[in-house]
Amino acid sequence: MERAPRILMVDDDDDFSRGIQLILESRGYEFHRAEGFSFAQSMRTKPSHAAFAEVPILTLTDMRSQKGFAFPKPPHQAVFTPADDFLEKPVDAKVLLKTVAGLLRGADRT
Repeated sequence: MERAPRILMVDDDDDFSRGIQLILESRGYEFHRAEGFSFAQSMRTKPSHAAFAEVPILTLTDMRSQKGFAFPKPPHQAVFTPADDFLEKPVDAKVLLKTVAGLLRGADRT
């Protein structure tokens, strides 16, 4: 049996994350969550988390609305975070699903 495509999301809001999890799992994705950038980075670099080394990381943030700070696009310009992409909260489900599909397709990751 083929494994479901996996996505790792960085977000610190339990309720919001559960909603995102329901959306993604209803579409057949395997959802994982990290509460901070350092944990997400460890998922990519520590041998004990080798299974996650190639799993795309999506960060959901409301930094722009709260602090006036926007993450750079493309995300690799943000050297302080391992994210493959960022989405601003609130997130439209269609945008979320399109972004996740693009991350998985573009990186050829599962």
